[in-house]
Amino acid sequence: MSPVRLCLITTNDRDPWKILFLTCSEHGQANSHLAIISSLLKNSKDGIDIHLGSSSDCRDRVPEGVIFHPIVGFSATDRLARRHGLNGKAAKEKAMDILCADPWFFNSLKWSTVMFPITHSEPVEEYIETAHDVERLLRELKPDLVIVDTMFGPARDAIGKMADVRFITLSPNTIKELAVGDQGLGAFLWPAHTTGFPFPVPWYLVPLNIIALLFPLLYFTFSSYYKAFDKARHANGYRKRVPLFEVTQVRPSKTLCMSTPGAEIPAIIPESLLCCGPILQASTPLELADKELYDWVTARPTVMVILGSHFLTREPVANNMIASFRVLLDKRRDIQILWKLRKYGEYELQGLEEVGDRLRVVEWLEADPLAVLETGNVICSVNHGGSNSYHEALFTGTPQVLLPAWFDCFDFASRLAFLGNGVWGNMSSGQADTGPRLAVSQPEFTKALLRVIGATPDAPETAKILARAKELQDIVTDKGTRLGRDVAAAHILHELEYGYDAL
Repeated sequence: MSPVRLCLITTNDRDPWKILFLTCSEHGQANSHLAIISSLLKNSKDGIDIHLGSSSDCRDRVPEGVIFHPIVGFSATDRLARRHGLNGKAAKEKAMDILCADPWFFNSLKWSTVMFPITHSEPVEEYIETAHDVERLLRELKPDLVIVDTMFGPARDAIGKMADVRFITLSPNTIKELAVGDQGLGAFLWPAHTTGFPFPVPWYLVPLNIIALLFPLLYFTFSSYYKAFDKARHANGYRKRVPLFEVTQVRPSKTLCMSTPGAEIPAIIPESLLCCGPILQASTPLELADKELYDWVTARPTVMVILGSHFLTREPVANNMIASFRVLLDKRRDIQILWKLRKYGEYELQGLEEVGDRLRVVEWLEADPLAVLETGNVICSVNHGGSNSYHEALFTGTPQVLLPAWFDCFDFASRLAFLGNGVWGNMSSGQADTGPRLAVSQPEFTKALLRVIGATPDAPETAKILARAKELQDIVTDKGTRLGRDVAAAHILHELEYGYDAL
């Protein structure tokens, strides 16, 4: 695949431009930054110096040729663990209990009240300390352009306070999260977070959807926790609302996102929003990263099951999934399943011996999931509906079955159903009897797998879904000539060369 042509920058009459990337350290946030950095290093490394600022746990992921700047503070998962006095596996299990949700109207209202304490679980003093440290870095480094993660609130506040800092925001998400304010009344047809409503929202659900969309305003008005947080921010010179919940930027700037018109829900796209397509890191080919796995994956058509790097699967869910896999493998003797499974608690899987080597269960993959998809032998991606997982499958033209559990993943399941490149695999499974968490019923999941993969290789619905997945792949890659990371890098270099108005 040939990359989009990038600007070639020379240093004949000036010092190299300094680009500073500021990101949260979580993989879901940092991956898009690292993807763009890899494009800049490969295609336009002359004439630019690349810097990356994040919490110290991001240091090991920084590539050669990039200067890392540790920033005071902790990752979101560490902040959540510290708030509850936990560490290790107990902290991960607690995060699962907190972050899992069931899709419906009342849960959307509930999540409107707890989303802020979860996304900013640190004491406000720590938040301000991080913002001050970013200010220090900006003063010392004097970057020509800053690329800042939309979720990195303290960094966005620091940039907003320093009027001379040029910046672009970068989101690993889509139009829906970034342009709802530009849709006018059409926004009420976009499903509110956590509702799981279809797109477009049907007329009989519109009243509930409007309430769910507007309900967060009540939270901002009446929450003493939020108001105290904002008061402390304002006292330190940080304007408006916490950046994550502020509709407008502190001053004009562009935002880079993962969307591609034509492979998205219909939307009014503001000029400030630059749709780059899937911004994904280049992966080492599977044959080089893990030759043994490559030989296994390419031996038969493969279903890849990965529910995210942080997701822990409970025993009832795992056993329901195995029951579905057994039905699928019994009907399709020509296929196999690769399942990355991280367990919640300790338990033994039931029925593995009955499927033999056609179901491979691993706790970790040495290779990137994208490398497995890029073999071309994966016939279905079963994933949790996270942005990176969804866009990796979209980019490779792989049909999907989604099992969303996180409160922010249901939108991708609704999008999948609208676009036709896969099936929501647990839409009707309902709430688990011990509280909100991923629920998977064997009949519903089995039906979803058979719709996408087919009881036979030539099943009509399977062929239709595959054709749609390949059609969307052609759109997001411009028939194999377009890489989102190169598009984003080109926008960044163009802004450096010509300024905001030229983009």
